[in-house]
Formats: sequence, structure tokens, C-alpha cells
Amino acid sequence: MRRSTAASTDYPNDDSDGEEALPAPKTKIRLFLRANNIRSSTITSSLTGQQPHTQCRVSLDPDSHASSDSTETVYKSSSPNYTTSFPLEYEEGSQLMIYVDVYACKGSGIMSDSSPELKWIGRVNYNVQDILDGNPSQTKARSLPKGGTIYAQIEREFSSDNNLTLRLRAHSLVFTNSRLRNSLAATTTLGKPSTYFELSRPAKSSSSSWIVVYRSNSIRESTTPMWDKATIDLNSISSDEILRISVKKEEKKKCKEIGSFETTIQCMTESCQIDEHMRSSFVLQPTSTRGPRGRQSNKKTGQITVVSAYMQRRDEVLNEIRQKSQKLILDHYLSSGENNPLREISTSNSIFSDYVDAGLDIGLCVAIDFTSSNGDPQKPGTLHFIRDGMSNDYIDAIESIGSAVEKYNKSKESPVWGFGAKFPSDVSPELAVEELPVRHIFQCGEAESAIGTQGIVDAYRYVFELGFHMSGPTVMLPVINAAAFRADKIHKDPSKQLKYTVLLILTDGVVNDLDSTKKFISNCRHLPLSFVVVGIGRADFTEMNEWNEQQPDLRGRFTFVEFRDLQFDPAALSKKALERLPEDVVDYFTCK
Repeated sequence: MRRSTAASTDYPNDDSDGEEALPAPKTKIRLFLRANNIRSSTITSSLTGQQPHTQCRVSLDPDSHASSDSTETVYKSSSPNYTTSFPLEYEEGSQLMIYVDVYACKGSGIMSDSSPELKWIGRVNYNVQDILDGNPSQTKARSLPKGGTIYAQIEREFSSDNNLTLRLRAHSLVFTNSRLRNSLAATTTLGKPSTYFELSRPAKSSSSSWIVVYRSNSIRESTTPMWDKATIDLNSISSDEILRISVKKEEKKKCKEIGSFETTIQCMTESCQIDEHMRSSFVLQPTSTRGPRGRQSNKKTGQITVVSAYMQRRDEVLNEIRQKSQKLILDHYLSSGENNPLREISTSNSIFSDYVDAGLDIGLCVAIDFTSSNGDPQKPGTLHFIRDGMSNDYIDAIESIGSAVEKYNKSKESPVWGFGAKFPSDVSPELAVEELPVRHIFQCGEAESAIGTQGIVDAYRYVFELGFHMSGPTVMLPVINAAAFRADKIHKDPSKQLKYTVLLILTDGVVNDLDSTKKFISNCRHLPLSFVVVGIGRADFTEMNEWNEQQPDLRGRFTFVEFRDLQFDPAALSKKALERLPEDVVDYFTCK
């Protein structure tokens, strides 16, 4: 999703009459999504009663599916509440459209670590002005064509520099009304489903609705689960409001609530100041179980102990991450008997190997130029021409550089994007080619991410099975912004302390938005992201080469190499393309 930080880049306005207009006031807002009655996407699921796994993608551009931002996948729920929220900058009184695509996901369940296979269900769109102006609930509902409703709720963002760190343990969970099954669960692994918890807060506009802001990991087969430590951004919740914590169980067809309780951050932090063995527990009770006259019944379905709860400034959290990564390196050297690596380092490569030994994980994003200057891919001699499954310069560059980065990529997953092409419109198939919009970013391949270098090549080849038209101009900012957004999520996630990203761009010619591209890349030095651009073909790459020779503070983490100079030496090509990567990695982690 192209978020407000990128969208606020200044571009010249050709319609300006020379007078500087006063800017409209801007405000920070946050988008929350939930759904109701989404239908199962397969006949088998409908017959068995299996509730769907779903995910939403949000974009400000109706054509930029690949650059959209995603919610998490919510498993086994036809009425999911997505915990992922989307901060935006909104210019008061303007029209800002938000496009939400809903997908059904094929996966093994909430415990699966693999990327789900996605099947598109439908799209809805919202105008932020319609939601905020004259709408007390600040919520809009839109129906999906195949059934189900998507609710978009927008709130003015809380302003907080703090995170809440929280860890919970459950005791004596009651999974069912069956005494036999509960007895089995207490003494064996039989009858023990996986459990997780959700943290919710009241919606600002309604006292009766709740917004889920966090969902924990799932613990298998335990009546006394202790979930992983949670780090919750207090831009999503207020430190003084009532919170609801709900414990849920994952069953074969759907997820059900075991019970919930309401508390505040203050209550949880104060409870941790008492010795753990003497702390009182919070009692879980079924939310829907009510006694006469609206009073909640005395039925208990478990207890929750707060193991730890404290607030911490976000910069302190990031500092802890940096110190922890340095400790990982230090521990490695202490155990091996080698010298302390945290001394002053004379070369970047020596400290880079230390980060590798400590578990450095380098992800790869690939962007490929499909503009018309490449020539007709069906004609021999053009840059995208492939004869009988053989290679071309694009494939050779991917295989050379991709295989080098893959050695450091633990998941082996890489998003592959194309830019500069037109695709027939599903909505208006009668449109002529010249009337079609140019896609400055689109997904290559059937899956969101390719697996390994061969998967990247396969995703590239897949594009030629589609009915598309090469077009122009050559605009790289959308793919750069998509990679920057992914890197920004890594930068802000405490659990991804040793992750880094390389964006590999393969292009054949002059970049039309070069000045704004330079500015954007120069401003990305705070992110764990390097940019490698490979020039394919015999175009004039003078401007790229001049940029490549600039000082680091002007160049940013940017490297350019011409493929034709090293096309017969794959090892030299990958070495030249990635020669600055060790320095970039060290620069990021030492300045983080």
C-alpha cells in the first residue's frame, strides 16, 4: 500500500499559476477492517461447514495490487476482525479513496508458518471523507459481490511514543461443556485444542463495538498455555481505556471463544509488581453467557495471570534490539575464542561476516522492466525474447544475482514485480490499448512470492503467458516504494532484529522519474534496504553511472551495474552488483 509518507513526496505542479496556496490541514488517521458472513470459497468448505481463512489487501491506487499492504490471515472465521491497522495522513476536506481486496487463503491453520495460497473473493472501496464527515459511527459497510460485508472504521490516531509489552499465562481452561472431555484434557493431550488470545479496545465512536488490536501466537494442546511476549503499539490503543482480553480455541472447522475479561493497562502493570506466586488472576467468563436482567453469570472457564506488563518508549525498544543483535555477535565470538568484534572495525566485510554468523537474514525483491523500449518479445534479438525455453539477459542477471542473495535468505521467498505494461481491463474489456492505464507495478507469477531463484525466473516467464501490452514511460518509484514499505515494517518490528532487504531492479533504458527516484532512495537510509539496478541492453546509462559514482550521502544505498560489461562472467556480475551490500548492512545496523 502506498502510505502517506510516500504519497507526500513533493512533485511539481504544472497547473500552478505561480501563487502559493495555503495547504489544507492534515491529520493522522488509522484504518481498521472487519468482516461479516464471508462465504467459503470452495464447495468442499461449504459442505463441511469449514469457515474460511481470509486476508485483506489495502491500496490507495486501484491498479496497484502488488504494492498493497496486507492484513494478517485470520483463520477459520467467516466474520474476522483484522488486527492489522493502517496509518494514513489525510488532508481535511479532500477525497481519499481506499481500495480493499479480499482473499480466501489456503493454509494448514493458525500454526502454519508457510505463506498461504490466495484466491481473490472481491473488492470494495471507501471514500475517507464519507466515513469521517457526518458519520457518528465513523464506519462504512460495503457488500462483496459473492456475499459478505466488509466494515471500514477510521479513527483519529492516538499520539504515543510508547509500546506495551505483555505476556500472559492461562490456568485451568475449560474447553467444553462435556465433563468427560474436560477430564481427558486435564490428564492427557486428548481434547486439548490450540489456544490463543486477542486484545481488544472499545471503538471510539461506539460503546458497544470492540476493535481487535492484537492476536497472539497459538499454543498447542495445553490447559496452561503461556503465550509469547507481545509488543503492542500504543498508537492503536489509549493507555487509560478499558481493554478486553479474550481466549479462543481453534477447532477443526472454526475458532470459538473460551472466555474473556476486561481490565486496563494500569491494572496489568500493577499486578506484576507483586510476587508471581502471590498474584491474583483474572477470571475468564463466556462473553455471551448472561444471567437474569443482563448480569453476567458466575460460570468460570479459566484464569489468566499476567506474567509481565510494562510500557516502554519505542526508541528504547529499538535500542534493545540493537544491543541484542550485538550481543548475538559477541556471544558467537566468545564461544569460539576469537577476539571481541565490537571493537572499532577497519573494514566492513569483517563485521558483515559477524552479522552473518549471528543469523543475518537478507530478503530479495525483484522488479522487471516491461516497457516498450525492450522491443517485441516475440521477435528474435529483442531483450525479452526467449527461444524454446532458453535464456535471455534478464534471466541471466536474475540467476547470477538472485542465487548470490539466496544464500542469505532463510525463507527463500521473493516478491517479483513488473512495471511499464498495460493489461486488458476485466471491468471494461472493450477499451482500446491506448485507453488502458499503464501498470507501474504488478505481480509477476501466480503467487505473491516466488520460492528461490528458479521461482523468480518462473514468475518472469509466467508474465508472457498473459495478454499484456508493453508500454511506458519507465517509472520506478512505485516498485521502490513497495520495497521501502516492506523494509519499514521490518525496521519497526522488534522480532525482526537481523533482517535486511535487497531490491533488484532490471531495466533497459532511461528512467523518466530519475530525480524523484534519487531523492526517495537517498531518504531511505534509515531502512534495512539496498537498491541494485542492472542496466539491460545497449541504452545510454550515463546518468545511472554518474549517480553510481556519487558520494554515499548523495547516492544512498544504491548500486548500478551494466549487464553487458560482465554478461559472460556471472560470478563477476554478482560480485559487482553486491559489492556494497556488506557496507550497507553494517551502516544500517550501526546507525539503527
